[in-house]
Amino acid sequence: MKDKRLNVRDLVNIGLFSILIFITTFIGGMIGFVPNLIPATTFVAGLVSGPVYYSTKIKKVGMVFITTIILCLVFMATGHGIWILLTGIVGGVLGELILKKGQYKSAKSARMAFTIQSIYTVGNWLPVYFARDSYIKQMIDMGYGEEFTQKMMRVLPDWSLIPLVLFGMLGTFIGCTVGIKILKKHFAKEGVAK
Repeated sequence: MKDKRLNVRDLVNIGLFSILIFITTFIGGMIGFVPNLIPATTFVAGLVSGPVYYSTKIKKVGMVFITTIILCLVFMATGHGIWILLTGIVGGVLGELILKKGQYKSAKSARMAFTIQSIYTVGNWLPVYFARDSYIKQMIDMGYGEEFTQKMMRVLPDWSLIPLVLFGMLGTFIGCTVGIKILKKHFAKEGVAK
């Protein structure tokens, strides 16, 4: 019977893929430097990081949760608040439950797990909606300037949190679908799958 416990190789994969996912998420989120494009950041970040999510070698219990927590800690280290850790716990647990239902073998379950797990990023956005005034002050203090900050707030009205999260999930779903197609094409080319 195959060992279901995490080993050193699994932990190395978790670390490497966490770095790749963070980098691709960061790259996708860079469109947010244009204030009017900020509402699209979650979609683009999910779209760009989705193929990386899907190519991870997650086959054991705990790998999605650990990856999610690592991503949250990196986001916190780069200046995002503690909220992402709280939403990361929720996203990581939900992702694990979905993967478990697919016995860590189902492509559909993996795609859905990563799509749902991507809600961890909502923690980055919570201060915009629930601590708006202090968030505006923080943005200005960090050097973004009054004009940029006000433009950002105009494109992120109070009602936009849920659409922002849903667009991020949609981007991740599409990105994972691209990842599935890439892997199928690669394995077919290698003669492993048809």
